[in-house]
Amino acid sequence: MPPALYDTLTPEAPSAATVAALGRRLVSAAEHILPPSEQAGIPSLLSRGVGVLADSVFRHVQISRSDDELWLALVALTAAFPHSDVFLACRRALGVATPERALAAVFESVQAAFRHFDSLDSDITIVTDRVVVDVDFCAKYDHNSGVQRVVRETMSRWAVSHDIELCCWSTGDNALRELSPVERRRVVDWNAWKLIAEADRPAEPPTFRPRIVVPFGTTVILPEVARQGYAPALACLAEFSSNRVGMVGYDTVPIVSADLVAENESEMFGRYLTAVKHADRIASVSASAGAEFEGFLHAAAAQNLPTAAVRPVPLAIEVPQRSNAAAGSKGSGAEPLVLMVGNQEARKNNLAVIFAAETLWREGLRFRLRMIGGGKSQYTRLIDRYVARLTRLGRPIELWRGASDDLLVDSYGSARFTVFPSLHEGFGLPAAESLAMGIPTVTSNYGSTAEIAAGGGALTVDPRDDRQLVEAFRALLTDEALHDRLVAEALARPSRSWDDYAAELWSELVVPLERDV
Repeated sequence: MPPALYDTLTPEAPSAATVAALGRRLVSAAEHILPPSEQAGIPSLLSRGVGVLADSVFRHVQISRSDDELWLALVALTAAFPHSDVFLACRRALGVATPERALAAVFESVQAAFRHFDSLDSDITIVTDRVVVDVDFCAKYDHNSGVQRVVRETMSRWAVSHDIELCCWSTGDNALRELSPVERRRVVDWNAWKLIAEADRPAEPPTFRPRIVVPFGTTVILPEVARQGYAPALACLAEFSSNRVGMVGYDTVPIVSADLVAENESEMFGRYLTAVKHADRIASVSASAGAEFEGFLHAAAAQNLPTAAVRPVPLAIEVPQRSNAAAGSKGSGAEPLVLMVGNQEARKNNLAVIFAAETLWREGLRFRLRMIGGGKSQYTRLIDRYVARLTRLGRPIELWRGASDDLLVDSYGSARFTVFPSLHEGFGLPAAESLAMGIPTVTSNYGSTAEIAAGGGALTVDPRDDRQLVEAFRALLTDEALHDRLVAEALARPSRSWDDYAAELWSELVVPLERDV
């Protein structure tokens, strides 16, 4: 055993508080790792030193050869979720070490891999009896479009109806941790949170010290797309721990349509797929998205991996709700409003929409085009140049970024029709919301948007054919009978609320995983 526990992992001698926290973590882990006949002796082992208890835990793991127990023991030792390379190095080192060298072998395996230990003084909560849900991005940031809206609408309902543990990732992406009170409000009470002025929002309690949340033999749900930083830790959890892992599958755009995204997005998404291929169940947001994930998993079968079950659970198609805040300006002019909602990026086809509008403006048709959404600067700069040129020509084009939810709802209500000719989409919330409000939409004739359009109220086009888009614009601007028919079809569509989605997601994603216990 190393003469000074942690000395090989930290740049300086560990503090008494750090060693004490290690002792508490090891006690928690030992209660799940050591056999019942040895658990009464845990306090005695700790009284002889944390190194003695750590040595006992890893000697047992060496004998049991349990991947699950090794994963838990490593979390207790390092206050971090291991990556697969570290886990395998430790497992192999234990496999050839003598019992007397078990703990030393573990230390030798982890010291080169772990570079920052900023949570060594953290305590852990081992969760075995409820569902653990990773809501990292929604807990930490106020951005609320696409994935974030799905997560917040779902978690606000799950938190009321089910026993769940909402978590985010610790500094350095080391491990899942408890949410602070502010972070929890940002996830489960978004509609109220967004109304609080930033200067008036409550600060985090100064005494808040989050505990690391360690799922053990339970269900872990990933309703977001994992960031590159912690995706390797999730992949190791999914592959080697006894937890069942379920995911919401949105799309595989960064891989399948790599030509339409920034270069680094494909690499980051590839890291996320290392966790996907070890998942147990995936609930896709559309049948089209489900086919994408099934295709990836079919390719992963070349590694002789178990194949996750993929089930489509379509998102809600519900009228967006306004808050009680006063409505902002809807823009001026009595001309018909054509509305495009969504992030501005190559796959959303913004330039094709601008081309269609300019073509018809040159023909003399009178209407306004409003584009609502943000995006990354490398693409928004391009949009800005086109919009600036058209504005100088007197074209009625509006570009809104950072619009509030109220302004978004008001824009839907003011639109003659919306346009969403995406080149690749996992679902297509803007098209679905438009139809839910009785506003016709022009959208793509394949993939998930075609699934949405099948319910009525939409004109579909090949988004790669600019002339088709022009003709769809023209038809909805000039053909009153067509417009009225599509409005009637949209209003007659069956409703699907966020209550419906949240309940079905639990039934199709969580319940089957719980049965696998």
